[in-house]
Amino acid sequence: MKGLRIVIMFFILFALAACATQSRQTTPSAVQQTPRFSNLNQGVDYLGTALTEGLKDIETPGQVSESNSSYSQTTVNEEKPLTPEEQTRLNAGNAMDDLEREIAKKEGRVYKEREPVTKRVKSKEEYTTHSSTNMGAASPGTGKPLVVAVADFINEDGRVSKLGHYISSKLTPYLARSQRFSVLERGLIEKVIEEQHFQVSPFVDEASTQKFGKLLGAETIISGTITEMDNIFYINAKAIGVTQGNLITSMDVEIDKTGRMVALYRTALPKPVKKKIFRPRIFRAKGLGVPSPKFKNPAQARAMAGRAAQVIAMRNLIQEVQGAKINSQTTIKDFMTESDSVNLQVNSHIRGARVINKKIMPDGTVEVEMEVEMSAEFFENLDKMQNN
Repeated sequence: MKGLRIVIMFFILFALAACATQSRQTTPSAVQQTPRFSNLNQGVDYLGTALTEGLKDIETPGQVSESNSSYSQTTVNEEKPLTPEEQTRLNAGNAMDDLEREIAKKEGRVYKEREPVTKRVKSKEEYTTHSSTNMGAASPGTGKPLVVAVADFINEDGRVSKLGHYISSKLTPYLARSQRFSVLERGLIEKVIEEQHFQVSPFVDEASTQKFGKLLGAETIISGTITEMDNIFYINAKAIGVTQGNLITSMDVEIDKTGRMVALYRTALPKPVKKKIFRPRIFRAKGLGVPSPKFKNPAQARAMAGRAAQVIAMRNLIQEVQGAKINSQTTIKDFMTESDSVNLQVNSHIRGARVINKKIMPDGTVEVEMEVEMSAEFFENLDKMQNN
C-alpha cells in the first residue's frame, strides 16, 4: 500500500512538472508590424482607406447596424480551451482522484467522486457586447450622415506644420466620397480656431479634441501626430468620438524620410492672414452763430447767424476728421501732411457734408450740426499707404 502511494505521488509530481514546463513555453505571438512606405502618398492612401474602413461600422444616424447594437446573447454549448495553468491543476486533481479511488478500493470502501480542481463548463451566461469600432456613434434617429471633421496633424511638439496640413488635406476626400459621412469644410475649422484664440493646436489630446469638436458641431474628429525619427516619419491617425471623448479607431504608418518631407515637417503652417474689414465712419460737429447788431432786420440777422454757424460747424468738422486716429500713433492729418492725394480725398468728402440739425435760440443765436461720411475705401487706402 505504501509503495503504491509513492508511485502515484511520483506520477503526480511528474505530471505537474511537465505541465509547468509547458506553461513556461511561450508561443511567439503574431505582432502586427507597422506598415512602411517609401512614398508619402502611398502612406496617406493607406491611412485614408484604413480610416474609412475603421469608421464604416459606426452607426449611421437613423440606422442601427449589427456591430453597433447592444444586445443580449446566450452562448450555448461553447467549449473554451484551458490555459496551461488550468490544465496543470486539472491533471493534478485527476491524479489525486485516481490515488484516492485506488486506496478506497484496497480498503474496501466506496469512493465519493468530487468536483475536479478546474473544470470548464459550457457557458450559458448572458452578456452585453459592443463593437470596438462603435464607441463614437452619432446620435440615432436623425437620418443624417455622421458629421466628421478632419484636423491638421500635429508635430510631436504640438505645432502644426505644412506636412500635417498636407496629410489632413489628402485624407479629407477619402471620407467625403462616402455618403455615410458629412465632412466639415476646412474653412469652418480654421475660422473656429481663429475665433477661439487657441495658443496651441486644439487636437493635442482626446480631451481638447472633444471640446473643439463640440464647438464645430462634429460627431467624430480625425486627428493625428507626426514624429520624426532617424530615417522615417512615424504617423499615427485616430478617430475620436466627440460625445464621449473616446478613441474609436487608430492606425499608424512609417514613411521613409525624404528631403521634401523634412522641409514640410520643419516649416510651421502660416497662420491665415485675417483680412481687415474697413467700414465707413461718420463724423459730426456743431457751430454757433451770433446775430450781428449791424443787421437791423431780424430775419436778415438770423440768416447771417445761420451762415456763420455753418462755417464754424464745417471748420470743427474738418478738425474732427483730421484728428481721427488710424492707429494709436497716426491720425488722418499726418497722412494729409505727407500726401496730396489724401488731402484731395478729405476735401472731396468734406464737400459732401450736410446739415442734420439747426436750432434758433430766443436771442437769435443759431446752432448748426453737420455730418460727413468718410467711405470705407478711404480708410482702406490709408491702410495700404501705411503698410507700403
